[in-house]
Amino acid sequence: MSLINQMLRDLESRNTPNNAAPTLQHNIQVTQPAAAKTPFLAWSLLAIIAMSGIYSAYKYSKTLTKTPPVIVTDNIKKDPVPIAPYEKVLAAPNAVTDPTPKIELKPSENTTNQPASVAQPETVAPMVQPTPPTQTVQTAPVVQTAPEIISESPIKKTPTSAKPPALVKLTTAKEQADLLYRQAENNSEDYSATYKLEQALKLDPRHLKARLLLAKTLHNQGQASKTAEFLDQSLALFPDNLQFINTRAQLYLQQKNPNGALKTLQRIEVTNSSTETYLSLLAATYQQLQSFDNAAKVYQRLVTINPEKAENWLGLALSQEKLGNLKLTREAYQQALSKNTLKESIANYIKQRLIELR
Repeated sequence: MSLINQMLRDLESRNTPNNAAPTLQHNIQVTQPAAAKTPFLAWSLLAIIAMSGIYSAYKYSKTLTKTPPVIVTDNIKKDPVPIAPYEKVLAAPNAVTDPTPKIELKPSENTTNQPASVAQPETVAPMVQPTPPTQTVQTAPVVQTAPEIISESPIKKTPTSAKPPALVKLTTAKEQADLLYRQAENNSEDYSATYKLEQALKLDPRHLKARLLLAKTLHNQGQASKTAEFLDQSLALFPDNLQFINTRAQLYLQQKNPNGALKTLQRIEVTNSSTETYLSLLAATYQQLQSFDNAAKVYQRLVTINPEKAENWLGLALSQEKLGNLKLTREAYQQALSKNTLKESIANYIKQRLIELR
């Protein structure tokens, strides 16, 4: 410690001139810099501007208190805030153009909580009081909220054009063939019916009704060769179909081909068939083949099935006459003549034969 104290004393002795004790100067005065004039001018200018703004605000507030509420609502009416769509505003124009401001009244504590009705102006008018500027500005949202009430009413959307019903697609060839068959059936006398039936059979070759109608149509049009070819194709698909068999046998008889007719008719058993058309064709075929015994048997079945048909009795008489059975021949001729349904030329022939067979 003594060493440190000695060093400190040496330092003090070196810093003090002439080994004099250090002293402080008590007469030192602090000099302040000269105040600048610029801040004072700035603050004065700001104060003047502030006073002018306050005065202008005061004058503007006086003009607002003198302006009636109608002017405020008119200004709002001229530039309304678009809240609802244009179509909704047109639906009730009074919601925006009504100049009377609508003020919401707060119900008192003693009364029931029911909203004041806007539609009754006589109850609201006496309670309207001159409002200060702040309250006048607050009435503007009330006028603007009127279109929101209109938006609650349901507005029908413009109807979109109805879509046409989707066309029913015929998914299968059979359905398309059925459609063509029905069209041809409704116009069977038209030549387009033949084309439609042919198209139907291309889609469905086993369409039986279309085949029968086409065979009939071709036969009625006198197209014998085309009808015969078509019937042969049909019999290849339907070998036991009686209608195809009868039509094909009839064509053979018209072409003086009884062997083809007999072969076609023998596709089915004679004993199992009792249809008059089939038996008549079979009997006529036997007559062309001059097989009068078989023809007489078939005609005997025919007069049993339909005794009122004169043609059946006439066929039986011709067959019995060829066989030499005169008694049965005369009886059959008399039965045919008694029906009074034969042509006059045939009736005269029968009368002539009866005279000769006496």
